[in-house]
Amino acid sequence: MSVNVLQGERPIGRIAVLEPKAPAVEGWTAVEIGKQIKFKMKDLNRYRNRNWDARVYDCLVIAAAVEFCDRSLQRPAWGWTRQFQIMLPVHDVTLWNSPEVAAALVSALKFLTGDEWDLTFYARREVADEIDGQSRLFDWFDGSKTIVPFSKGMDSRAVTAMLDNGSDKLIRMRVGSDASDRPKKGSRKVPFMAVPYEVKRGPQPFKESSARTRGFKFSLLSGIAAYLVGTDDVVMPESGQGALGPSLVQTSHGYEDYRNNPLFLGRMQQLLFAIFGQQVTFRLPRLWYTKGQTLRDFAAMPAHAGEWSATWSCWQQNRQVSVDRKRRHCGICAACMLRRLSVHAAGLEERPEAYVWEDLHAFEFEDGAARSFNKITPAMRQYAIAGALHLDHLAELRSSALHRKRLARYSWLLAEALGATHEDIERKLADLLSQHEMEWMAFMSDLGPNSFVSKWLAWSR
Repeated sequence: MSVNVLQGERPIGRIAVLEPKAPAVEGWTAVEIGKQIKFKMKDLNRYRNRNWDARVYDCLVIAAAVEFCDRSLQRPAWGWTRQFQIMLPVHDVTLWNSPEVAAALVSALKFLTGDEWDLTFYARREVADEIDGQSRLFDWFDGSKTIVPFSKGMDSRAVTAMLDNGSDKLIRMRVGSDASDRPKKGSRKVPFMAVPYEVKRGPQPFKESSARTRGFKFSLLSGIAAYLVGTDDVVMPESGQGALGPSLVQTSHGYEDYRNNPLFLGRMQQLLFAIFGQQVTFRLPRLWYTKGQTLRDFAAMPAHAGEWSATWSCWQQNRQVSVDRKRRHCGICAACMLRRLSVHAAGLEERPEAYVWEDLHAFEFEDGAARSFNKITPAMRQYAIAGALHLDHLAELRSSALHRKRLARYSWLLAEALGATHEDIERKLADLLSQHEMEWMAFMSDLGPNSFVSKWLAWSR
């Protein structure tokens, strides 16, 4: 990544996406299609039908380029915003340079990441081999279908089960990396079974882990799937705490996280319409429910009894959270803390051995980990503190006079995005926060005052 940084200035990254064997651009980091952006033909073929065209291919290249930028340029130590300049080859320069598409694309990226984006499109020298329509695995077109991003996550499995429930209207779009849990339908050819490309690093390792562009990647892929199928219905499975919490609770210097938020998804709807001329609507049927409520409903389904325990929540990499060579949830990151809170709220129990940090009742942080785990780091402690404080601050929002005006404004923005009245959204948001507060207080009461988590919260007040 070509980087220019002066003290007090934003880091700048310049990348030039190149067709295979195209010459590099001086002063720009080369990202070559076929090397740093590598299409997986078996998975790409599962996106082909009669609607497949060059716009879809160009969207995938843009998503991959954006991901490369996001992962390559580290955020400043005392700030957040970066600046990106990207040159990309496309099949239809007129489309991508049109004010509607260009403005919608930059708006979505800037709102999601908190970064500045400047994209320049130029005409491809040749039509990409990958847009050849000869290999078409499916050719049905059904506007009654519903697209849902599908992974090993708890909300994903729960909401998919609730929507499916014997229906054949649901199409799962696989977004995870674990091939073992891909949906299977006998010998039938199933579309959208994997992300059809991978992003590889250049000469330098990837440096940034905030991964805000994942929201762009998965919503764009979902929208593409909807366009190919001919439906306008996409369901995002996130429950309320995950969809709204990261933007409601502010961090010290980080930008709010909107990756599953209606405010961001509305911008993606505008972008998809500008590109494809087709209306796509992102729905969040569990937006006003906590993850605990969603889990309780999922666990009560006879056809899916016990499936919840096989879901995965942890953000940590495998090498960081293995115990005796077996992968576990870390048990302390924000995602794991929300999982443990939700299991408790749903009235369920999980084996302590599911987590590296087996015991949250422990007096000291280190004592809560499995005895054979010897990779405790200061960063893990900081992740754990941040995760606990996030859930605690979310529980305090509703009753805090300090945040009353902010919640009112937030309700107005949500109401506009969802096409609802301010009064309705304000009530639903208050109910959601009240439910979270009740669940969190019960969870912390169960941990007791001597838990290291309880001590952290006491110190923060």
